[in-house]
Amino acid sequence: MCTALGLVWPAPTAAQSEQPPHSMMHVVQAGETIFSIASRYGTTVDAITHANGIPDPRNIYTGQQLLIPSSLGPVDAWAAHIVRPGETFSAIASQYGVDVSRLALSNQLINPHLLYAGQVLHLPDPLDTSGALHAVQPGETLLGLAVHYGVPFQELVELNHDSTLVAPGQWVLIPGAQPAWMPLPFTDIDLSPVPVQQGEAMLVTVRTSQPVELTGSLFDRPLTFFEEGGAYRGVAGAHTFTEPGLYEMTLTATNGNGEPVSLNVGVVVVAEHNGYERIDVPPSRSNLLDPQLVAAENATIETVRNTLTAERGWHGPFQQPVDAAISSYFGTRRSYDGGPYTSYHSGLDFRIGQGAAVRAPADGTVVLAEPLAVRGNAIVVDHGWGVLTGYWHLSAFEVAVGQTVQQGQIIGRVGNTGLSTGAHLHWEVYAGGVSVNPLQWLAASYPWSTLDAGTAP
Repeated sequence: MCTALGLVWPAPTAAQSEQPPHSMMHVVQAGETIFSIASRYGTTVDAITHANGIPDPRNIYTGQQLLIPSSLGPVDAWAAHIVRPGETFSAIASQYGVDVSRLALSNQLINPHLLYAGQVLHLPDPLDTSGALHAVQPGETLLGLAVHYGVPFQELVELNHDSTLVAPGQWVLIPGAQPAWMPLPFTDIDLSPVPVQQGEAMLVTVRTSQPVELTGSLFDRPLTFFEEGGAYRGVAGAHTFTEPGLYEMTLTATNGNGEPVSLNVGVVVVAEHNGYERIDVPPSRSNLLDPQLVAAENATIETVRNTLTAERGWHGPFQQPVDAAISSYFGTRRSYDGGPYTSYHSGLDFRIGQGAAVRAPADGTVVLAEPLAVRGNAIVVDHGWGVLTGYWHLSAFEVAVGQTVQQGQIIGRVGNTGLSTGAHLHWEVYAGGVSVNPLQWLAASYPWSTLDAGTAP
């Protein structure tokens, strides 16, 4: 028996050798008990605890996958595999002779390469291509599913043990359908890049079977979606201080009747590798380190960096705002005047002389152009979909608030204003209100560079 963080996982050998002939997987919801789950599926508490190797029936947790032995199981041949430390997804698929894509879809995995020891994988019969499983959602009926999938109602009844009644959470076999794990109206979800690195932006693309109002949240921040090209798309940023690990993204689609359907997707954050640098502030500017002054200015930036506009001004990779070498990279941990390394560099610094032209990296609208104490003369441009760029320490402004700018247009001049030790440009990129690595937006092969070519997922 393997135990971690208070969670008990069944031993692999017991779970596989005692696999019941009829079974399905159930994901534990908040407030559920083994007794309530057993009642739903027409089985017993003892049967569930025995099938899952649970010594104490009180020891279940929200999100846990339980193997349910039940006469209501729609597919006889599906079994379970408990992931062992070091196992890979492709090796497991090969072991059971199951296609990798089918195995991933059957287990609700957007990124099948991210497994954890103790994870339960639902194994479809490699020889059975007769259909796919559908997890019944609140309000769904067998007749409604038959209409949606274009399947004769009587055939659907016969394949599912001659029962016309279905309950939320129950698996239904849909003949002729491709494997799919998402509840209707969700039909496809794509995350790019996966996994996401600390300090990176992620594009979330969602497709549905009907028009919906789509909302979401990730990293304890709201995730706003914009409809384009028959899909809903949103941009989220993983803060550079986000701890590496597994995070839950929640998506809720509400149809025209006001009926919401929610879906949780795991998002993995991996570590970025940062350097360290010490900044010695000139005595004449040391007053700019005052915490109250910094907090007040951050509040000013906060009001603009969370701007959300539906019109997308970025198309393809960004253009570098100045033609110069990088002198300080994003994410570098910083110490000021010998203090602790408790802050980080939230953008890119370019080493370039006073007065050099600063150009817009993409189309957008100026939402801030004013002198600030710490950032000096500052400009912020809104590029749409929650993506904004900032330019600090300028010597002059070439644009005003509300002005529309085009990619390559001069918006300001390099300077040495604010908390700066010499003439340079600090360039910052915000995604969903979070500072992210600008280099990600300059790459020709950046994750969403095909968005305008019509080939994005």
